[in-house]
Amino acid sequence: MNIEDMLEINDCPLCDGGALLEEECGCGYYVMCLECGCHSVTIDFHSEEERLDAARRTVMLWNTGKVISSSPGE
Repeated sequence: MNIEDMLEINDCPLCDGGALLEEECGCGYYVMCLECGCHSVTIDFHSEEERLDAARRTVMLWNTGKVISSSPGE
């Protein structure tokens, strides 16, 4: 089963756009808004055992509104 299918990712807390869990270079995960481009921090993992936990932690941060935006004034 795909990790994305196991996790519920809320819409963007800034613009209500759709969001996507992305894997970065096979060593970390972040969530990114498909509309405004804001994103979460990248949570790294160092082994297959840590992979799912990193994805869960990343999605949890996103779902609680912890996002990075490059909008003016942010």
